[in-house]
Amino acid sequence: MRDLTDKQRRVLEIIRRSVRRTGESPTYREIARVLGVDVRAAYQHVRALERKGCLERAGRGKGGGIRLAPEYEPPVGVPVVGRVAAGTPILAEENIEEHVDLEREFGLGPGDIDDLFLLRVRGDSMTGAGILDGDLVLVRRQPTVRDGEIAAIVIGDEATVKRVRFVPGGVRLEPANPRYEPMVLGGEDSVSIAGKVLAAVRRV
Repeated sequence: MRDLTDKQRRVLEIIRRSVRRTGESPTYREIARVLGVDVRAAYQHVRALERKGCLERAGRGKGGGIRLAPEYEPPVGVPVVGRVAAGTPILAEENIEEHVDLEREFGLGPGDIDDLFLLRVRGDSMTGAGILDGDLVLVRRQPTVRDGEIAAIVIGDEATVKRVRFVPGGVRLEPANPRYEPMVLGGEDSVSIAGKVLAAVRRV
């Protein structure tokens, strides 16, 4: 990304999020409210982004007719997470392989996909749950799941899909293949729940 200040990066992300959810750019007042500044400051940040080529004018209208330059438009579809880069959030840019447009198939609108991602499954530990090697699983981002639900879990710098059982002092991650043993992880382990698995998506 071009030489942007932290505030300019935030403004750009506010605009991208609005476009992704509503199809429209936010007003200067909306930008100011989210950013915690006055409208004049929001306007100045937008003008700076125009000068740097991140935004363009689109005539008169909402948000002063601002729009994202083509290279900054949010990608269409649900992000596919491949290997997880150590120490980064699961949806960090370096973890995303591509975007898949599932909105038509699942009846989702632009605002419905913000908390969704696709995780590429590697291995056959969940075949008993109908999740095969190479499948994509649709995941809703959330920090916890109910006991017995299938989740995407980040362990160290790897993401895996397992059924979650809560045990005293930690979690038990259960495969759905008798060839594999469950894993019991405690508080000393670097483990977090990335989200609940909603469906498996198989390309043919």
